[in-house]
Amino acid sequence: MNAKQMREKRGALVEQMQGMVAAAKAEGRNLSNEENEKFDAISNEVDELRSAAARIERAEELKKEMAAKAEEVRDNAPAAKVEARDAFNAYLRKGMNGINAAEARALAELRGTDTQVTTNDGLGGFLVPENWSDFVSATELFKSDIEQVATVIRTANGQHFNLPANDDTAVVAAILGEGTAETVSDMTFTNVKFEPFTYSSKIVKVSNQLISDNAFDLGSFVGGQLANRLKRGINAHLTTGDASSKPQGIVTGSTLGVTAASATAVTINEVMSLFYQVDASYRNAPGAAWMMNSATAKAIRVLGFGSSNDFPAYVPGMTVGEPDMLFGKPVYINEDMAGIATGNKSIIFGDLKQYYVHEAGGVQLLRLNERFADALSTGFIAYRRVDGNVLQSSAIKHLVQA
Repeated sequence: MNAKQMREKRGALVEQMQGMVAAAKAEGRNLSNEENEKFDAISNEVDELRSAAARIERAEELKKEMAAKAEEVRDNAPAAKVEARDAFNAYLRKGMNGINAAEARALAELRGTDTQVTTNDGLGGFLVPENWSDFVSATELFKSDIEQVATVIRTANGQHFNLPANDDTAVVAAILGEGTAETVSDMTFTNVKFEPFTYSSKIVKVSNQLISDNAFDLGSFVGGQLANRLKRGINAHLTTGDASSKPQGIVTGSTLGVTAASATAVTINEVMSLFYQVDASYRNAPGAAWMMNSATAKAIRVLGFGSSNDFPAYVPGMTVGEPDMLFGKPVYINEDMAGIATGNKSIIFGDLKQYYVHEAGGVQLLRLNERFADALSTGFIAYRRVDGNVLQSSAIKHLVQA
């Protein structure tokens, strides 16, 4: 029996008590002993019902109060943490307008408040932060091979900027004779201008049926597809770009070190000569390394087979991810470099950190909701704005085939 039912029963009992009194008055008498006993019993029951109803009503009030406090705690408590991977997959499936507040916060945390955020999410744009690679299975696929070793500069937008360069290695101190006036030897500066080029991954078209499949890791699929496309296009230009309609490639910006005697082979002496053609200040820099494609690396490595040298020139890496070493310097494989053939620049060596890559605005990923709507599909496309230049041409030298 709830409080309302108790109140109704109590009202009926009170009316019964009032009826007993009214009947005795109408007969001009007092209540009989039997009626007094019945009246007292009803009165006790009325009191018990009143107390019970009060207890139930108090319990209901406390329950409501506790519920209100719990709701307040829930409102003030931090929302459950949404994993970045789940938030990104939700964005790919539903767009910015379809994700919930927790997912939006997760994406905002990923982007942070750094200068890479330059587009409006409401217009369909989303800048993928650097640590997107943390939850895309193909880790760091947005980076080209060269970006692993170059100096990368990131800016909020694509405004052109300049980097001054100075190579003073040819000037040395000299003894000043007594009473002799010193001659002026000014430092010469060069200017390197960066004007980023826009690279498009082209569109990946995904059916809405596939998007709605919750068991499908859409983030890895789209990320892997777009990342590989960007990597292939950007790395090729950062390797041999002409510095006109493309970025200046690292090979293009290097200077001649050695011309091989053969058009189809290299010798270990020619490779060593290239090593020593680079000034010691760059040769011993932390970024000093070799770069070549796999076929060239194989050709150099086999030069040591059957030789009587006590110390091999080419030493393979001992652990996974560790680069091979050539004359004590790491070898980075770049399949976009030309192979050993007539007139090709097949090997470069020097301080690869003197190659600068400018990335403007980060990676922009667009979700095309309407373009393929009639085919029940959604498009995804990624953009990157990149430029590259060698800051000190004498720091990186190449071997060219005859």
